[in-house]
Amino acid sequence: MTTPTIFPPGSDAEPRGPDSSGGAGPAASPPPSEPTLALPVAGTPPATFSSAPPPSPPSQPTHRRRWWFVALAAGLAVVLALVGWMVWRNWVPSAPGAPTSQTITATSVQLSWSPSTSGPSVDQYLIQRNGTQVGSVDAGVTSFVDNTVTPDTSYRYVVIGASGGKRSAPSAEVVVRTLPATPADLTVSLSGATSLTIGWSPAQSIAPEQYVISRDGAEVGSVPGAQTSYVDVGLTPATAYGYVVVAVSGAGRSEPSAELFAETLPAPPTGLRASSVTPDAVTLQWSAPTAGPPSDGYAVVRDGTEIRTVPASTLSYTDRRLTPATTYAYTVLTIKAGVRSDPPAALKVKTRTPPVSSAHLAGSWPVNGKVTKVSGGVTLGGSAAKGQTFEWTWDFASKCTVGPCPAVVSGVFASHPFTVTVSPSNGTYKGSTKVHVSHCEGLSGTVDVKNTIRLNLTVTKAALESNIWSVTSWKGTLTVASPYTAAGSSGNLRSYCPASTVTTSVTATK
Repeated sequence: MTTPTIFPPGSDAEPRGPDSSGGAGPAASPPPSEPTLALPVAGTPPATFSSAPPPSPPSQPTHRRRWWFVALAAGLAVVLALVGWMVWRNWVPSAPGAPTSQTITATSVQLSWSPSTSGPSVDQYLIQRNGTQVGSVDAGVTSFVDNTVTPDTSYRYVVIGASGGKRSAPSAEVVVRTLPATPADLTVSLSGATSLTIGWSPAQSIAPEQYVISRDGAEVGSVPGAQTSYVDVGLTPATAYGYVVVAVSGAGRSEPSAELFAETLPAPPTGLRASSVTPDAVTLQWSAPTAGPPSDGYAVVRDGTEIRTVPASTLSYTDRRLTPATTYAYTVLTIKAGVRSDPPAALKVKTRTPPVSSAHLAGSWPVNGKVTKVSGGVTLGGSAAKGQTFEWTWDFASKCTVGPCPAVVSGVFASHPFTVTVSPSNGTYKGSTKVHVSHCEGLSGTVDVKNTIRLNLTVTKAALESNIWSVTSWKGTLTVASPYTAAGSSGNLRSYCPASTVTTSVTATK
């Protein structure tokens, strides 16, 4: 048997009756002063009494509002996640600081910059030149050296921070101009007592605007960039100098060239003159240089060939064994530490023309002869008559190579050869010999006569032949003397030839 339960009035568990529409409607609450009585049922625990009302079931509008808030929270979470993703996606390193050029040469540029300060960590820095990447460095490095540049050229650099695949904005741009190429291969192309000419190799890339030349640390001049030499004047003789050359374009100056050390030549002596001139010698005199340190000595040069050196204390020299009537060019050079001065203007000296009497007689000569006098009866293989002419060739074998000296003459007279030695004296050569030339006709027939031949030759002209003062013309006489000659007898008859002479003038010219 079921025991009915009595609910307290106003309890949510109180059964509700149907409303006017046929549904369950709210039940009328008992008077509040009446307690709820639960009657016990046999076999069941006794009922309990409570003054707290039981929970009410949720109403329909409250449930819908809760689901709307859940949906709004979920949508907001999606939006926030999407925004976060987009923010993360566009979260890049901050741009590095503007690069600065620390060291610039003709072939390299060294850059440095401050690191990125915000955004994701940088993995590396990328270096761009004129819009093209030329290198990269790790995140901990904030400098870079570009060794692929050209001298005297402008470049634009920026630095970009990289984090994985993300790139920062480029840094501020820096414009750098490399230095002009350093001049190289300095040489001395010409040196003098008071000047030096310096040369160098031209630039292999872009020619600079100018070259600046420094001597011993001080600038002394400049030349346009198309010129690669410089003449430094007003220097001291026999003095060493150090030169460097710098290429300049605008405000850019190249590194100095390697230093070139060059020395000026000694100053030449002054007042060169010929104090004595003979046919075969010249005596020179000069004065010591007036500038530069004292000399170590002097070199005498004749016709471009150095012929003698003398110490510094000697200011003269005699040049011997010269050719007569010949012009020579002399210079004297100063010697300092083995270096010779530039030759001054040459002094031209002509040796004296010697007298013809000092000429050398030698060689083969064409000789013309003419009988000028006949005394007595002479038969020269025929009659000898005044005015008779001859043409011979005589040879003179000199017993020396230069100057006058004895000579052996081999000649012919009236078809008879002869040899006679002639000796010189003041331009005249004389000599005699005995040789058969004429005949004596008598009772015993023809008798050969032993004649005496005398030569008397005088030099009339002389000139240089193969640099030897030589006889070029002579004249004289050839005398053939015949002694008294017996030509046989018959009884009281005797035949003879009286003494006689034939004088012939002779001349010869080469």
